[in-house]
Amino acid sequence: MRINPLAALAVAALVAGCGSAAPSQVGTPAAPSTPAPSAAGGHSASASPAPSGQAQLNCSSAPTASPSANDLGAQLTGIQFVTPQHGWVVGQHQILTTSNGGASWTVQDQGQLNLTSVDFISTTTGWAAGASSLLTTSNGGQTWTALPEPCVPIRSVHFASAQIGFAIAGGSGQLGTSSGLAVSPAPEKAGVLLATSDGGHSWRQLSSPANAQSVCFTSPSNGWLGADGGLYRSTSGGQTWTQVTAGPRPEQAAQPYTMLVQCAGPSSVWGLDIGFGVASNQQPHVGYYASQGGAMPLFAEQYFPHPAVSVTAGAPGAYAGVLSAISPASAAYVDWCGACGAQGTAPWDLAANSGHLTRKGDVGGLTYATGASFLTPGQGWVVGEVWGAHDVQRIVRTDNGGATWQVQYSRS
Repeated sequence: MRINPLAALAVAALVAGCGSAAPSQVGTPAAPSTPAPSAAGGHSASASPAPSGQAQLNCSSAPTASPSANDLGAQLTGIQFVTPQHGWVVGQHQILTTSNGGASWTVQDQGQLNLTSVDFISTTTGWAAGASSLLTTSNGGQTWTALPEPCVPIRSVHFASAQIGFAIAGGSGQLGTSSGLAVSPAPEKAGVLLATSDGGHSWRQLSSPANAQSVCFTSPSNGWLGADGGLYRSTSGGQTWTQVTAGPRPEQAAQPYTMLVQCAGPSSVWGLDIGFGVASNQQPHVGYYASQGGAMPLFAEQYFPHPAVSVTAGAPGAYAGVLSAISPASAAYVDWCGACGAQGTAPWDLAANSGHLTRKGDVGGLTYATGASFLTPGQGWVVGEVWGAHDVQRIVRTDNGGATWQVQYSRS
């Protein structure tokens, strides 16, 4: 089933008392720094004292809202490899894993899971999250345990250790990107930033700019946040946030851009800022690289005006897709072609040397991507769909920088 990319579906309600702060620089009472990932898509192995000074969520009157099967399009929605051999893919109905680089895939869990993102800190410890599920494993997925959801359902998680993690929760709206993702890990509006110090069994709300959308930390003191289409940085362990870039101005204030962030290295981040709607079969979106020296736009969809964004390079494709941070020096951006609707029409770019773009052609075997996980510029996996009389879910892999692609999993 495909859902019209122009349709905006509200998928989660934010309860009163759980909102986030609006200023571009906000703070909380002094709290110990929180450990965080130190490598691209990776995580530090050490833990530090639990954060203090954050408010507990008030769940006394929280509504319960879960997406129905009809609200979900793409069946496979998230992917992560932690080694060249070990990887996981999650989606609406199942969790898949491989221990041989994708040569074969095993179903670890299945049912109405409604998962949109996955995060592993090792080959044994990981989490899977969606609009109605929050799961964890400590044995590589041999068993998955449901964690209690806070009053604002968690959409995505990013863990720094087995105990310390961060989450984006609640909010409403969807990314107007791929027709299959009606329930996105990044809310368009009213999302809040949470933290845990017990592996996700309980959560505290952190102060943040309004409309939190995605988050990651690159060191105990340095963190990055996508909120209201802007990019924010913290150098105080999340106690304060400073706006690095506001991103393009949306055509309508009620339809802000959605900033996705993925950390890389000790103080770097890659971003994808996605606007609402399409015109002339194109969609507004801008790619970013940022470090402690500031933010730099990499590309922008050229059909749309993007004031305050000085960049001449066009986007990989007409419609925004997904990104995969590889290192502080490289990342992969995979777009798609909304008007093409054919197999092998997911164009992608490789950003190298902290910003130089190389057009890599199309991801073979897919119409559009819902997730990507690259370990090096040459080796990566992309998950998504092929459209036809019956939509087909696929996982494809390249070992030569996209010169060729191998279909490793295919199921309608």
